[in-house]
Amino acid sequence: MGTFCTKKILYGSTALIPAIANSIREKFQNDGYEVAMDALSSGGYDISITKGNIFKAVLGMKTALKVTLLPQDNNIHFEAGVGIWGQQAIPTVISMLFFWPVLLTQIWGMVEQAQLDNRALDIANEVIAAHSHESGIGSDQKFCTSCGAPNPGSANFCCSCGKPL
Repeated sequence: MGTFCTKKILYGSTALIPAIANSIREKFQNDGYEVAMDALSSGGYDISITKGNIFKAVLGMKTALKVTLLPQDNNIHFEAGVGIWGQQAIPTVISMLFFWPVLLTQIWGMVEQAQLDNRALDIANEVIAAHSHESGIGSDQKFCTSCGAPNPGSANFCCSCGKPL
């Protein structure tokens, strides 16, 4: 179960899923993260992003983000989550029982991790926007950066969520 989780429907062609996955992998690797990417039989991708060595994992400071891209109704289902369960469950219990001062460091790490899912979502939206501009879609249509819904080019607010465009 993730501590932080972002779920969005990205309004773009499912054919962009491999390009989005590769872009996420490249940008996180350039920042020093370890990235494992698995192609799924559904045409989607599972991407695992980690940073930190064994010592950091024991202290509970190891970064972990899982991104899933799946085709859904001619759009892309994006899900990114960061959690303390799984590979960080044991360090969390140890920290809570024996190393309570380390708990402050772990909480700070979790706060920092909350931004990773947003960064992965921004990368996905950049790939979709770049493709939209290449195919001429961007000239008469805008996509909301909050919910991803398509809007008329003249719109100042999203027709779906109401946020400013």
